[in-house]
Amino acid sequence: MVKLSISAVLAGLVGYALAESHTISMTNNCGSGRPVFLYQGHPNPQGPTTINGQVLGGIAWLDGFSGANCLSSGVNCGAVEFTLRNDAPNQNAADFTLEADASLGNHRFTYPMRYQYTGGGACNGISDNCPSANNCPHAFTQPTNGTPLQCLGQDAGIHITFC
Repeated sequence: MVKLSISAVLAGLVGYALAESHTISMTNNCGSGRPVFLYQGHPNPQGPTTINGQVLGGIAWLDGFSGANCLSSGVNCGAVEFTLRNDAPNQNAADFTLEADASLGNHRFTYPMRYQYTGGGACNGISDNCPSANNCPHAFTQPTNGTPLQCLGQDAGIHITFC
């Protein structure tokens, strides 16, 4: 019979969490603004980076985009929402948010957006495109009508392109 101490189990779980890694890269072809993102538990916008651990509730937008008052979390502008994690079914998910109602985040089409999963085995290369307000079929424009692209894969990353 093998006995494990609570500290041994916790050490193993911590080691697993630290081994998880997701790269968020972004390209801005719009000529203004700075691509940034936030994610759960991390309230300060940051640029492209690699996160060690889960990326829950990520949202990316162009901060300071000319001609629009893009606020934190992409308020007043279009945004890409994403979650990257290794520990749950359909753990990687991404979508476009264009929910214009203030109670839903006040997001609206401001610039073309595209995302593509990078790495993550079966996730690699899965992508979606939102080139115009009238051609963004998978975007959430209200809480119940969007379609996130989900995939199973360890350490998947995401590349987001604006314009």
